[in-house]
Amino acid sequence: MKKILIGTPVRQKANILKEFLDSLERLNTSDLSVHYYFVDDNDSKDSSNLLKKFAQNNQNVIVKPSTEFTIKDNTDYVCNDTHNWKKGLIEKIIVYKDAIIEEALNQNFDYLFFVDSDIVLNPDTIKHLMSLNKDIVSNVFWTAWKPGDEISPQVWLQDESNYFIRNWDVEYTKEEKKQMKIDFVEQLKVPGLYEVGGLGACTLISKKAIKAGVSFKLIDNVSFWGEDRHFCIRAAALGFKLYVDTVMPAYHIYREEYLSGVKDYIKNGYDPYKIVYNPVNKAKNRRRVGILINLIKEKLSIKKLKNKLRMLKKMYYSKRRVVKKEHKITLSMIVKNEEKRYLKECLEHAKKYVDEFVIIDDCSTDNTVEICQDILKDTKHVIIKNEKSMFSNEVKLRKKQWTETLKTDPDWILFLDADEIFEDKIITDIKYLIKNNSVDAYCFRLYDMWDKDHYRSDEYWNAHYTYRPFLIRYQPNFKYKFINKKQHCGRMPKNVLLLKYVNSSLRLKHYGWMREEDRRNKYDRYKKLDKDGTYGNSKQYESILDKNPNLERFIENEN
Repeated sequence: MKKILIGTPVRQKANILKEFLDSLERLNTSDLSVHYYFVDDNDSKDSSNLLKKFAQNNQNVIVKPSTEFTIKDNTDYVCNDTHNWKKGLIEKIIVYKDAIIEEALNQNFDYLFFVDSDIVLNPDTIKHLMSLNKDIVSNVFWTAWKPGDEISPQVWLQDESNYFIRNWDVEYTKEEKKQMKIDFVEQLKVPGLYEVGGLGACTLISKKAIKAGVSFKLIDNVSFWGEDRHFCIRAAALGFKLYVDTVMPAYHIYREEYLSGVKDYIKNGYDPYKIVYNPVNKAKNRRRVGILINLIKEKLSIKKLKNKLRMLKKMYYSKRRVVKKEHKITLSMIVKNEEKRYLKECLEHAKKYVDEFVIIDDCSTDNTVEICQDILKDTKHVIIKNEKSMFSNEVKLRKKQWTETLKTDPDWILFLDADEIFEDKIITDIKYLIKNNSVDAYCFRLYDMWDKDHYRSDEYWNAHYTYRPFLIRYQPNFKYKFINKKQHCGRMPKNVLLLKYVNSSLRLKHYGWMREEDRRNKYDRYKKLDKDGTYGNSKQYESILDKNPNLERFIENEN
C-alpha cells in the first residue's frame, strides 16, 4: 500500500477553508495510506477550529501551530481582490513547506502532495496523478489573477512566468509573444499531460524527488519572485522534468465571490469551465461592445445602423454552434478486404470508448463485413456495402461516407481507418475531450508503425510531427467542403479547422505499413493509381521499399 502525505500551510478564511477540507474528505483514497500535515498559521479561530475538527474526524492528521517554527520576519498577510505577497511572507511559507518535505523524507512516504487551502479537487485527482508515474506533476487549475482578467493556468514554460520558450537567437514581437501565450493556454484546455517549466500549488512529488533534495529554499543568485520558481529551478537542476496534467482540473476559490461556483463545479462533474464567473464570458461581451462602438464610429444613419446590426445578428445566428447535452462518439470508417490485417484489433479497441459505428465496405471479397458484424453485434452500428468499388475516385467515396454518417444524427465523429489504433490512454481521456464545450475539433499526431514497437521517421515519413484532425463535433449550421481530388482528398471535409480546434497529446498508431507484403501492395497501388505523383509524392512512393529505414521506438502512453 502506497503512503502519501498531503501537506498544506494554512492561513485561510473559514468559509473557503471549509470547502477545501470537504474536498479532501471526498478524495478517493482506497488502497492508499493517507496522512495529513497542516501548518496552522491562521489569524481566525474559526479556521483553526476547522483544522482541529478535521483532525478529530480523520486519522493520521498533524496540525502544527505556526508558533512552533522559527520565523525571521512575521510580515502580515493582506488579501483583497488579489493576494499581496512580500518577501517575509514567502520566506515564512518556505519554512513551512520545507518542514513538510522533511516530514515526508523522515517518514519514508512514497508521495507528497502539496495543495493550497483554496483548492477544490476532483475526488480522483491523487490516484490519477499517481498513475502517470512522474516524479513531479501538478494538477492544473485556472485563475483570473486580477479582476477582469481571462483565466490562466498556474503553470508556465520558462523564467518567472513566461508562456513561451525564449529562443536566444530570436527577438519576438509583442504580438508573437501574445499569440504564443494564447497557443499555450488553449493547449492546456485539452485534457492531457504536458511538460512545463514551472508549476505549483497543487503538486504531487515522488519519493525519488524528495530524496534527491527538492526544496523551496530561495536560491541566492536568482531573483525570480515566489518560492515555487526556486523549487522548479532546483528540481530541473537535479534532473527532474516538470509536468502538468489537465485531465481533472481543480477549482480555485481565489476570491470569496468564487465560493458560489463550488456547487456548480461539483454538479457539473468537476468541470471548472462551465462556472459562470469565468471571465472569458466578460471578454466576449467586451468584443461585442467593441463591434457596436466601431459601427457607431462609422456615423451611419439610424436606419443603416439597424440594418447592419440585423445583418450581423443574422450572420451570427446562421453560424451559431450547436452543443448537445449528451455527448456520443460515432466512429466513421471505410473498409475493404481487411480480414487478415488489423480490423479486428482496431474495432475491439475502439469499442472501449466509441458509442456508435458507421462502416462503409468498398466491395470486400473476403470476410470483412462478417467480422464487423460479429464484433459490433452488441454495439449500435450501420454497415453500408458498396455495389461497385469507389476507391479509384476517393472524393466520391469520402462524400458518401460523410453523408451516411450524418444520417445517424452524430455528435462527435471520429474518423479512423481500419489499421489505425490509438494508444490506450484514449479509453479514459477521451471523455474529458468531448466534455469541452468550447471546442469543435481535435487534432492528433499519426505515427507510421514499421513494426509493433517502432515507427518510421525520416524525410518522407514524418506525419508524427504534424497534428491533423481526426475527431470533430458535427455543426449542422456550418457549410462543410471537400477537396475535389481523386486521390489523397482527405478523410473529412477540408475546412473543419475553420471551427475552434485544439491539438491533443494523445497519439494514433498507423499499422498499415508494418508488414512487408502490405508495403509492397501499397507501393504497387500508388504506382498504378498515381504513377506521376500528381496527387501525392512520387519520392515517398519510392521510399516505401527502402531496405534500411530509420526507425524510432514508440513508448506506449508516453507524453
